[in-house]
Amino acid sequence: MSYNSQPTMPPLALQERLYERRGGVESLVQLDELLRELIASGGPMPHEYALLNRALRQLGDTVRAKVVNREDVLAYSHDITSRHLEGTMQARALGKKYGYSGDFEIIEAIYTLQTAQEPHLRRWDLYFHSQAAPNAVRNRKAYFHQLLNSHTAGRAKAPVRVLNVASGPARDVHEWVLDNPEHEVFFDCVDAEIHAIECAKKMCAPFARRVEFYHRNVLRFLPSKGYELVWSAGLFDYLTDRSFVFLLKALMAVTKRGGEVVVGNFSDFNPSRDYMELLGDWVLQHRTRDHLRELALAAGAESDAIDIQWEPEGVNLFLHVRR
Repeated sequence: MSYNSQPTMPPLALQERLYERRGGVESLVQLDELLRELIASGGPMPHEYALLNRALRQLGDTVRAKVVNREDVLAYSHDITSRHLEGTMQARALGKKYGYSGDFEIIEAIYTLQTAQEPHLRRWDLYFHSQAAPNAVRNRKAYFHQLLNSHTAGRAKAPVRVLNVASGPARDVHEWVLDNPEHEVFFDCVDAEIHAIECAKKMCAPFARRVEFYHRNVLRFLPSKGYELVWSAGLFDYLTDRSFVFLLKALMAVTKRGGEVVVGNFSDFNPSRDYMELLGDWVLQHRTRDHLRELALAAGAESDAIDIQWEPEGVNLFLHVRR
């Protein structure tokens, strides 16, 4: 459709669910009306972001209060996205090409601020990238680079071994090595998605001798060479507490004395959460600082070896465990 045409209505059965007037169901109706207005006008402009975010928060509140059924919201999201927003970042996350929303292609698109070429879709992508969560994802790449800088400072030519768990597209590795060719840092990258491995190998081909890839499930296999730094940016917030403790314990076991394990996890402060969960079906295990500390202690970390930091958005927490 052209960007200024009137969006078609959802299927009748879905309309009937949307327009039931029980308690707070109006919040879904209001969001529907707002989205259709924005679609008809060619997508949200920056001055409209706050209005859309507010409508999403109100809908999130009614879902959490169990006034609105989350399955109905997701059915609505799939419908309006497939009709009007195909090709956007939202559609790509909702489509789960590789089985979950935060796959390596999505992460690469976030890192590189990819947007659709069509103006009416591009506005939606600009809105997507303006959210706190994508900004936090970009910040965690910078956080990894700072960690690498700190672990190589003062080591001259001494080699440093780094384990990158759920390494995805490996753009973070690629960029740091390009900027720091003088350092003898060797990376072992593990990912369960073969397409991510293939993409990362191409990206890191110019310095292949310094990066080794493993197509494995890290809950079943880890390289055990002994590492100064073990890093996992975006895996742990998909894990249950039990799997979190199991994997953290395994990562600590392959970390050298004097090294550290650093894992990222989205905090319970995530202003993008309603947008992610309701329009993108992108669900994470959000955790507090106290919760992360409890899990680290359960994995066998010493209390004084635990530190929790965060990136500038305050959305992504980083659990540090020193060995």
